[in-house]
Amino acid sequence: MGRTRWRYRPRRATTRSASNTSRDTCTSNSSPPRKDGRQPPKPDQELIELSKKHLAQHDLLGKTSDTGPPIAFNLPPLQGETLDEHFYRLGMESADDYLKLSKRYAIASPPPKPRKWMRRSGWTKYYPDGTEEAVPSPDADVLTFDVEVIYHETSFPAMACAVSADHWYAWLSPWLLGESDSDRHLIPLGDPTKKRIVVGHNIGYDRARIKEEYSLTQSRNFFIDTMSLHVAVNGMCSRQRPSWTKARKAREFQDKLSRDDEYEGLGSLVNGSNSASGSTGGLMEEEEEPWVGRSSANSLRDVAKFHCGISIDKSRREWFGELDREGVLERYDELLDYCAADVDVTHKVYKKVFSNFLETCPHPVSFAALRHLSTCILPVDKGWDEYITNAEATYQRMSKGVEERLVGLAEKAVGLKEEAGVYEKDPWLRQMDWGGQEVRMTKPGRPAARQKKAGMPRWYKELFAKEDSAMAITVRTRVAPLLLRLAWDGWPLVWSGRFGWTFRVPGSKAAKYAASMTEADMSDDPEISQLGNAYEDAGEVYRYFKLPHPDGPAARCASPMAKGYLQYFESGVLGSEGGDPYAREALDMNAGCSYWISARDRIRHQMVVRQREVDDPASPDAPAADDNDLGFILPQIIPMGTITRRAVENTWLTAANAKSNRVGSELKSIITAPPGYSFVGADVDSQELWIASLVGDAAFGLHGGGALGRTAGILGIKRDEAKVFNYGRIYGAGVKFAQTLLRRFNTGLSEQEAEVIARELYRQTKGTKVRGRKGLRGGAGFWCGGSESLVFNGLEGFAQEERPRTPVLGAGITEALRKRYLGSGNGYSNNTKKDGGVGGGSPTSSSSPSSSYLTSRINWAIQSSGVDYLHLLILAMEHLCTHYAISARLALTVHDEIRYLATTPDRYRCALALQIANVWTRAFFSEQMGIHDLPQACAWFSAVDVDFVLRKEVDMGCVTPSHPEAIPAGESLGIGALLAKGEGVAGLGERVGGGEEVVGGYGFVERVPVMEGLAGRREEGEGRVWLRAQIAGGRGEVDEVLRGAGTGGKGSSARKTGKSETLTRAVEGKGGGRDGGNKAVKVRRQRVKAGKDTRLPAPPTSQTARANTARVQPKPKQRQYAPTTPPFDEWGLLRSMNRPHMGNSSSEKKKAWPMDLGLGAHHQNKGWPLPGKVAMSSAGVGRG
Repeated sequence: MGRTRWRYRPRRATTRSASNTSRDTCTSNSSPPRKDGRQPPKPDQELIELSKKHLAQHDLLGKTSDTGPPIAFNLPPLQGETLDEHFYRLGMESADDYLKLSKRYAIASPPPKPRKWMRRSGWTKYYPDGTEEAVPSPDADVLTFDVEVIYHETSFPAMACAVSADHWYAWLSPWLLGESDSDRHLIPLGDPTKKRIVVGHNIGYDRARIKEEYSLTQSRNFFIDTMSLHVAVNGMCSRQRPSWTKARKAREFQDKLSRDDEYEGLGSLVNGSNSASGSTGGLMEEEEEPWVGRSSANSLRDVAKFHCGISIDKSRREWFGELDREGVLERYDELLDYCAADVDVTHKVYKKVFSNFLETCPHPVSFAALRHLSTCILPVDKGWDEYITNAEATYQRMSKGVEERLVGLAEKAVGLKEEAGVYEKDPWLRQMDWGGQEVRMTKPGRPAARQKKAGMPRWYKELFAKEDSAMAITVRTRVAPLLLRLAWDGWPLVWSGRFGWTFRVPGSKAAKYAASMTEADMSDDPEISQLGNAYEDAGEVYRYFKLPHPDGPAARCASPMAKGYLQYFESGVLGSEGGDPYAREALDMNAGCSYWISARDRIRHQMVVRQREVDDPASPDAPAADDNDLGFILPQIIPMGTITRRAVENTWLTAANAKSNRVGSELKSIITAPPGYSFVGADVDSQELWIASLVGDAAFGLHGGGALGRTAGILGIKRDEAKVFNYGRIYGAGVKFAQTLLRRFNTGLSEQEAEVIARELYRQTKGTKVRGRKGLRGGAGFWCGGSESLVFNGLEGFAQEERPRTPVLGAGITEALRKRYLGSGNGYSNNTKKDGGVGGGSPTSSSSPSSSYLTSRINWAIQSSGVDYLHLLILAMEHLCTHYAISARLALTVHDEIRYLATTPDRYRCALALQIANVWTRAFFSEQMGIHDLPQACAWFSAVDVDFVLRKEVDMGCVTPSHPEAIPAGESLGIGALLAKGEGVAGLGERVGGGEEVVGGYGFVERVPVMEGLAGRREEGEGRVWLRAQIAGGRGEVDEVLRGAGTGGKGSSARKTGKSETLTRAVEGKGGGRDGGNKAVKVRRQRVKAGKDTRLPAPPTSQTARANTARVQPKPKQRQYAPTTPPFDEWGLLRSMNRPHMGNSSSEKKKAWPMDLGLGAHHQNKGWPLPGKVAMSSAGVGRG
């Protein structure tokens, strides 16, 4: 099965494939020597054979999707010997100056706050001696900054405070002081080309009020968000928040009892202390979980209390919401004191959390990427105002239409009040309360006064607040589904106070629903009595079934018109019976308004600043200089808003794609590139699934060795639908999740059928749980026999580490999810076999405190690695744009989507830079996973979009009820189409400044990859046994593997043999050997800038460091390992940031690798890459 191989080498070569898999795996049968004469590492034949066996077991051997031709063009040189050094130097190139400023500021002590504030518009600088002066902007390199807004009147700032290491600054709006009629004044920070650090808590909010940020040219301001730093270091997952809130309330209650004399004695009773009796059993005996003390909520008040022990009084903040401009001006001294106090506290928090963040996320790329994520920008034109006007007008028209139709249906129904024979036989109308039609009369025989809708039925009266008020009815009103004659699969809906909305089916036709729906027993429900005999109506026995709910069969449906039921309306399962056109129109209009109802407030309150306002703030209402009327929106992004370090923002990062029947859903397409600019971007294809697949492939050391991706075939569904199951599974969701999802996709499935299918899916993918084999994982459980067993064992291995780190950039998990604070245990519940949830069982607290959060830890391993991917991509783009003079800046990133704003002449070069950045990033991921190869099929973006609006796909017309005209299509270019643009496009052009190595002067210490750290715990022989056990077909075959390896079966101990793998090397000593004497000391190899240093490192100075330089001897019956990665100090990442260049002579300076992709003879003079380089082939990028 020969195939053309593309590789960073000077000539074309062919190879044979080790195993043609679903993800295109090939290995090289020959490689030219490198410049130092060393041969590239050869694939391990035994691992290849094991991979073939594994793939054949799952019917994937020999299948391939790689049919594209080889791609060849010159790539930029790597900045270092390895991709690890390359990205380290790229990160340092971007971050070095900012890191120096940040670290210096983290030990600074600002002067005391001014005692009196000057009543002066603009900036005022305050000196420590009490003097002050007016300045155009702060002149400091680093500031802690906070803005205050009278938010019920305007989105623009009223005042601001800032502090540097030496001075205080205050800014007052001319509008606040009555010097301007316009409130639309922005805060100047000074020269946007000057490198500057701006620190704040939720700094994205403050950035949106800074003048220099409203420009197409990116400023050099670095906004450091202390909220993000806290979340990355001490944040908590959503599942922990209820427990943390409960614990905080308990602590506050205890503190109140302890402080208040009125409750003297009660505090000791609650806390459980009794000095007289010596007993400790109080009313609040529940012990606080250890992780609660390692986390807090994200507000400045909570973060300051957690990190600094400072209590903040935020009561004065309410004045900005209660007072008008004059009221705020009267109290400006107090409010500036409040603003300055927040600045002071924020700086104290920064001093604590910044160093913790650098230790948790030590790689410079993790820090440098935050500058770009914090400075996103969205340009708009006059179409923005038109969009809001059209969407609101369409919504009001449709909303009024819905209301008019409901009013009409109500009037039509009440007209039948005298015809009891009609409404009592109608399955919908009979459910309404027709009582209360009596008219109270006075003695003279006249109707009594103050009767609301006298003579009308009770359900009708409830629609009016007063006699003379208008009817108040919406789709959420209880009688609305009855007036609309809603039915499930043609059967009328019935309301039950106990079960919510149900539908009634004759017993003879109920079998179809009994198998797939949750039945409701109405025999003792008093609300159903008005329907007559519910079980013997018209001689037929009726049965009732609950409408499905997204939260499962136990939840009840409160409104079938809710957003979650739109899919059932669209599929026709839920609809209106009887053919009433009013009802159908009302349903269609309600569906069309759903998006705008949920998003309109967030969209209408977006802060849009026009370019003319920035240029001339004195006259913001002046007419536009041109028809375009350029403006900007600065998304108020929290760059690390979750514990996985994903960015968070409540409008743009959650915006849906345009749908033809949803008012306002064209939101993203309203973001329009200015004249002379284009949006250039791409979606990372199945980014997190690819990362998960690498975890499994790493066991074989080659791409495609694992068998991820059989869900669609097993379930017989589409690939897009299968993605939902795949993502849920790798995030730790269990059988219950798959069962619920199956029933959502196919409402005809019964609970039992869905469970059987879900279990079969997990059996074939996740595999079978095996426990009690002490020779493997010390007897802990592991998965075997499934197509994805290797993946899940790898992910759970990450999750069960004492201090998990992402496999590429080595970012650590938040303290609140570290194992030491969650307790001991394997993290699985006792009902593992029954459910198959996280690691086979649904997480409960029955086994250990940590088991409840294993899902979150697995989720963190994947999603945080996805964030590493994005950060690497951004830094690679910064390097390429800087050194090849590509005029582009990051506009927005949404998880696995990235969009740049590039000048039109540079749009194709920007697209090519994105492709190159993706190749570098994927190759780096592969290298760090121990796979020195990258398949062409996943090396490139499938397409890079070049467009003039922001949208998911370039061919989406974005036609909606509020936007009836289709938007012209943009360009979508694969790597082949991009290179076919011409000679001027098939390359980035000349490097600015010339030369190959442009990033130097940063000391680099090669680190041990995290995956090697995990694999290095096992001796070589044990590692192969472990791999064979994972791909075994079941428990019996696992025992055979153990017996064949001489380790015995269930209950036996593994005998460790052989030498350790690549993590460590043996250093010979006296009497070394297996039989006794001094044991070999195993240390990791280090590569420094000047070359290899084979000397032993100095004795470690900390217990953690010693654990990394010598294997800790296990205690009896307890297996111990060194930490997964060297501790923070040994990585040398931060220490080497200020280290001078270690090699000054020309012989000591490294030569950059000319990372040329050439398949023709004219590239033969390039030579073979230096040691440690990564090379490409049609199978992959392999270490040269």
